[in-house]
Amino acid sequence: MSWQAIARKDIRDAVRSRGVQVLFLLLGVLSVGYAVAHTYLGENTFPAFLGGLTRLLAVALPVLAILVGYKSVSHERAGGSLFLTLSFPHSRWDYLVGKVVGRSVVLLAPTLVALAAAGVAGAFRYGTQGVVLYPWFLVATGLYGLAFVGLAVGLSMSTTVDRRITLGAFGGYVAFVTFWDGVHSLTMLVLHRFDGGVLSNLPDWALLFRLLGPAESYRRLVRAGFDVDLASLYVGDGTPVYVDWWMGVFLLAVWFVAPLVLGYRRFDAADL
Repeated sequence: MSWQAIARKDIRDAVRSRGVQVLFLLLGVLSVGYAVAHTYLGENTFPAFLGGLTRLLAVALPVLAILVGYKSVSHERAGGSLFLTLSFPHSRWDYLVGKVVGRSVVLLAPTLVALAAAGVAGAFRYGTQGVVLYPWFLVATGLYGLAFVGLAVGLSMSTTVDRRITLGAFGGYVAFVTFWDGVHSLTMLVLHRFDGGVLSNLPDWALLFRLLGPAESYRRLVRAGFDVDLASLYVGDGTPVYVDWWMGVFLLAVWFVAPLVLGYRRFDAADL
């Protein structure tokens, strides 16, 4: 199929990139290194190790996903190679699918290998309690990474202006990873000015609002598989059903698909 040829080419080009090689070498060092460093940072149990690794990945993985994808299309448009690619029997839809599949493989293959190695090291050092559910952690991490691949590739399809792509990609990272908890807290404080009971008794919808952040959805999924101190607001008696683990999957899927749909609409209408 046409998109498969594009994906294979994209994977070969990315693998040859020295920058991509360095990034994922660093990810491997961070993941396996944390398995050793956790001895000095937290409780020496496998769930506690997993909680710390999740916090590390919640910050680091989106950066890798953005760097892998945010100029994946715009550089080819600016350099003219995209026009050459589409002169072959490839549709723009084939190009989108191939590019997304290629960048997803480039991100996930080394990430999952590094995390598998980190899991083995963690089980060896901290015991095997809960280790049987480690594949769930890998799935949750993969979905989290894909959410930012979708954001990055969607932005790269939407424009050829590097400044807009860079600001959009890393602005999205800052807003939805670094500051999302602060945005949620600020919103609750503003509402508290009008209703003094909001902070003492958070409404159910406030939990869903907090879960909209990709990092929070990721933590919710990890919390669903392991008894770790992550996203504990979403468990317990009286918690609404719409903040169960499946909502985390749904929201990460939306974060993956929505930017791609919006970016492709502009890409499909553009004069290349």
